Amino acid sequence: MPYDLLERRKAKFVLWTPGVVAVPSLILGTIDARTSPATFSQLFEGQLVKADRPDLWELDPNTIQPRLRNGIVYHYWFQVVDTSPEHQGTIKVTDPIAYTVDYRITTVRDDHVPPPAVIKFRDGKLWPCDIDGGEPSPVAVPPQDNIPDNNHLVIYELPASWAKSGTDARGVNVDIGTFKDVLALFDAQVAGDRFTDIPQVANEAILSELGINCLELLPAADAKPEGEWGYATAHYYAPDFDLGPSSDLVQLVETIHGQNTRFFTDVVMAFGHDPYVYIDFDQFHLQPCDPTDESDNWQSHRANPSQLRDGYVEEVVHPSWAFHQGHLYRWMSDFGVGGLRLDSVNNIANYDFIKAYKEYAWSLYQARYASASNAKFLVIGEELADPIDMISTGTLNALWNEPWQGRLRALIIADPTISDFAGTVRLMANCTLDPDHPFSDGAQAVNYITSHDVEGFRKERLYNFLDGAGVVDKETRAKLAFALLLTAVGIPMIFAGEEFVDQMDRPIGQKQIDPVNYERKAEPWRSAVFNYVANLVRFREQCPALGDDDTNFFFTDGSRGGKIMAWTRGAAGHEPVVVVANFSDENTPGTEYVVPGWPNADRDDWREVSQGRNVPKEWVGREPLMKWEVKIYTYWKSA
Repeated sequence: MPYDLLERRKAKFVLWTPGVVAVPSLILGTIDARTSPATFSQLFEGQLVKADRPDLWELDPNTIQPRLRNGIVYHYWFQVVDTSPEHQGTIKVTDPIAYTVDYRITTVRDDHVPPPAVIKFRDGKLWPCDIDGGEPSPVAVPPQDNIPDNNHLVIYELPASWAKSGTDARGVNVDIGTFKDVLALFDAQVAGDRFTDIPQVANEAILSELGINCLELLPAADAKPEGEWGYATAHYYAPDFDLGPSSDLVQLVETIHGQNTRFFTDVVMAFGHDPYVYIDFDQFHLQPCDPTDESDNWQSHRANPSQLRDGYVEEVVHPSWAFHQGHLYRWMSDFGVGGLRLDSVNNIANYDFIKAYKEYAWSLYQARYASASNAKFLVIGEELADPIDMISTGTLNALWNEPWQGRLRALIIADPTISDFAGTVRLMANCTLDPDHPFSDGAQAVNYITSHDVEGFRKERLYNFLDGAGVVDKETRAKLAFALLLTAVGIPMIFAGEEFVDQMDRPIGQKQIDPVNYERKAEPWRSAVFNYVANLVRFREQCPALGDDDTNFFFTDGSRGGKIMAWTRGAAGHEPVVVVANFSDENTPGTEYVVPGWPNADRDDWREVSQGRNVPKEWVGREPLMKWEVKIYTYWKSA
């Protein structure tokens, strides 16, 4: 499924300007990276010419004088007349479809300081390459049988900003992890890059040990700010310069595919900082505060939240749509993307576009296989109001289940403001029972204890939330939270560091900057939580009952204010999972606690999963519970 614009750029420099008549130019040269900043030597400046398609400009590299040298890496900009509200006149801009950009020639990361694009001239054509000239191959398509199904996913949400011990006021030094550092989390033989002095990164394979089967990198496309988490995308077709070259990303994805782990990426299209801001503003961007420029573009809905917002463009080709579908083609074709999270879809502000983007993603996935499974690809949206109509209309496949986080956090501290405790437990355990957000399938809802949005009421990291609630025994309460997450209906997502109860090093209330400190995993109580979570992650991925949407709440202890409950997970034909949870500060009295209504209580092969032990037949449904404890039972056995 070739993408025309990307095919054309293999032979010529191309720039698409559907709303501009001014002739753009090419500025091209080489850099000397032996200095800091690197120095640029200009070799050519000349105008592009009209192509055979409307609004398309091009330049054959073989016509450039002096002639380009075979096998040499070149850096270039386009020169255009600024069409943005700033009207700066003639300016240089980065190629909006650049596969690689290079910040080494500047010390400033600013929208007004564009980095050059990078390309190699070889055999008369233009070849995408890394800054060192390496030409990465596309990620090999993994065998379909090795791809985990959506309803057995455990997503790991990973930002690039990490921390290590330091001497500043916070006790940490913040650095930017690279693709090689992420690879080290999966391969103990890889020491990493910038974190080789952290034993937990250099000597362990933390994420392989954790057992997650889906890595979601926070936006991996290039953004100019350093030390943040990538939510200001500038160059959509290029991997982030600070994270490393395309070759390293290819190696990372092929490694995790070898561990039967899917690769998701976070896509930010609502807050673009791409070069089309200056190249062709009116065709690609909106001014949300300008009443003359699509006055309601900042909202996905009309005044009636149930009414979908109409598309505002009716041409056959929507320039901004084509631009974003082009980078989707790039990432899925070259980097093996197996699922997407679309950031802040309410601010993208066009359901028609979102649906078209989702459908194009599916067509690219389906082209990989002769008969592609519908259970092995997913497009998730973040819209915190959880408008289910986005799923029912086919606009998206799934949504972040924002209410789930609030329910879970209220339950694990037994918040006295909960009006219906048992009802809250039911909605937490099975999102398809929520009358306000009626998901029809667990694979439509992504549940999380914490997300990268660690700001606002009860949004901070779990450690800080528990600390603020006066909880001293954070290990027990963290285990409770993860037991509920990993047995609930819905797709569980773990925000990086929560698996060992990392804590915030920067002020609570600031999001997308606080680093992950993997050194803390070495602390004994945190290591105990990590091992507990890793055990349940594998159980979640493998146990058939936990891929079903069925629940049966068969016991509520009214004598304890409904704070002890038991329920089953699993459909008919699957061995059930029984969850027994104590949401109170009291242990059950004595050595025995009877849970009436236990299914198949006469079997002699029940086991308690979280502790990895067999349960004697006479103790089935009769074991005591400690305060804030969850026990998980099944007689299912892995093959």
